Amino acid sequence: AVLLAAPPIPQDVPLKMRAAKGIRLDLARGVGVAEGEVVVERADVTVCCDRAEAKYSDNQIERVTCQGRVVILRPDGTKATADEAVFVAAEDRLTHSGKARVDTKQASLRAPTIVYDIKKDQLFVRGGRGHFSYLQKTKAPPTRRCPPP
Repeated sequence: AVLLAAPPIPQDVPLKMRAAKGIRLDLARGVGVAEGEVVVERADVTVCCDRAEAKYSDNQIERVTCQGRVVILRPDGTKATADEAVFVAAEDRLTHSGKARVDTKQASLRAPTIVYDIKKDQLFVRGGRGHFSYLQKTKAPPTRRCPPP
């Protein structure tokens, strides 16, 4: 199956984040914002974007929104790109929108919006037609490269 994101982050899995223009935390509202060449790294996924906003409560992530040239890389070579990606923890869903694309070694999926139900390990195309190619060599759209971990 095509994997776009990792399951919610367990407490004991290290997470690293860096951003060229800085990271702000609003402790009262439970919101963190990172801007400028944002890179979020974990052992099983690397996410790059122009701006990331995380809403959290009781040390648990509730929602993460990444905007601008979103690239999600998995160690198995899976690459997802979009204009925006939104992870909602309570729904265990990741939604890619705006020129959404997922490329694996075996397949390519393009659509206006791609929703990944993490728990069910299922992809859904929303907002128009999707295009799927299987066992064909596909080229990823030109996007900036994420820095290596």
